[in-house]
Amino acid sequence: MGLAVLVVGYGSVSVLAGAADSPLVPELPPGVRKPGWSTRLAEGIGLSHLSRTAQTFVALALIAVLLGAFVLVVVEAWRGRLEVRLALAATAAALAVVTIGPLLLSRDAYSYAAYGRIWVLHGANPYVVPPSAFPPDADPFIAVASREWLGTPSVYGPVFTLLSGGMARMVAASPAATIVAFKSLAAISVGLATMAAALAARVARPGREALAAVAVGVNPVLVVHTVGGGHNDALVGFLLAAGLLAAVWSEERGRGALVATALLTLAVLVKAVVVPVLILWLWRVVRRRPTGATGTELASHAVVALGLMVAAFVPFVSGWSTFRALLSVASRQGWASGTGLVVRGARGLGNVVAGHSTGTTLDILASAMFVALFAVLFLGLLVRADRLPLGDLFGRGVLALVLTAPYLLPWYAAWFAPFVALIEDGVLAAIGLAAMALLAVTGVPTEPGSTPVLWRHMLLAVHYVAAPLTLGLLAAALWRWNRSLGSPRRDQTAGAIATSRMPTARA
Repeated sequence: MGLAVLVVGYGSVSVLAGAADSPLVPELPPGVRKPGWSTRLAEGIGLSHLSRTAQTFVALALIAVLLGAFVLVVVEAWRGRLEVRLALAATAAALAVVTIGPLLLSRDAYSYAAYGRIWVLHGANPYVVPPSAFPPDADPFIAVASREWLGTPSVYGPVFTLLSGGMARMVAASPAATIVAFKSLAAISVGLATMAAALAARVARPGREALAAVAVGVNPVLVVHTVGGGHNDALVGFLLAAGLLAAVWSEERGRGALVATALLTLAVLVKAVVVPVLILWLWRVVRRRPTGATGTELASHAVVALGLMVAAFVPFVSGWSTFRALLSVASRQGWASGTGLVVRGARGLGNVVAGHSTGTTLDILASAMFVALFAVLFLGLLVRADRLPLGDLFGRGVLALVLTAPYLLPWYAAWFAPFVALIEDGVLAAIGLAAMALLAVTGVPTEPGSTPVLWRHMLLAVHYVAAPLTLGLLAAALWRWNRSLGSPRRDQTAGAIATSRMPTARA
């Protein structure tokens, strides 16, 4: 029943998005229209006659229903009362109905298209030349891209720029088809991530396959925000999930470790921020090297990772400028981030008490505190990298990254969702699910539109309700973190078991 409610609910979201002046849909490029089926249904049931404010409350009510149904499905899966095939069928239906609907809740797909078109159609390097270098009438996506990013060269990895450039070239004449292409890529990625997560659970934690599947495939924040908005975070999620699957398979069967390194490197080359997962995996390979093994295997991992990085960057290298924008994204703060809330508060307090320079100093100190916090958590994982189960290791690493990040958007949940079912500690897994649920209710309405006051209220709710709750989840995770890692004796036992499963060095 819960799965049916989710599928129907996602269809209802697409119908509501088809209504006139829908709060779920950003401004569309010139000449692009919403899918006819959604607009006709919205008109037929009277949604188009509702005010934008009324539609916003309907949208929030729909998301609340979806979250309620999702919780029921998660509980059933957690208790082992849900079949994987039903979860996969519901995933396929949910992804399909959102993919064929209107673009939802974000203009990021316009930036993807703009960067790709700058490279393949306008003959410029998107890591050097920002969209604002072109007049709005030069490209339909530059005309509607978010103003926040117009003056910024691409912040995405070169693998995604190559992919977005190829997609832009294939459907260059049709902005509508370009949007569908990015949504389809997100849907396919989430579908594959769902299967990869379930298969990894079958190998690494039997009995959690259904939970792994529903945590990704029918998760409201992934279906509505990530797929509905055509976000490349879905691709990141798939590559991380596939990397986990290859990694656990390699440790069970003794082969495939290089495939895991390649997949995790590709994830970093889509969004560099997930590099901690790659580091955890490579360090685990180092720590678990069989006694007597040569450095050949380690060198092969380095060759694969560095080779992919060099090959991906070659078309875009233009001195330091190529990398400056990639690194600049780390300086952004806000949205639903608890870290961002504390940093803004410290800066504001300093400004009031002793002026701008003090505010800037407190900003830097608060930011450094959270960087240090993540570093401590991450170093703790590196110490235990050879003893923790792989899904638990990756899951903890991404959970720490997400909860301490200075900038936290709903679609970032795709980084974490494939691992949540494999975290050994149920409380930490629940914290991860709660963070995703919290992010799902943010972002409506998608932009000011005809209701700027409502938009401002939404921003206030995100910054001063969602962000404090995220900070609370971080505090809860910290309280649980060391307790759930177990005693040194347990770590030694786990390490002994893991070592006994490692293949011996070959002559």
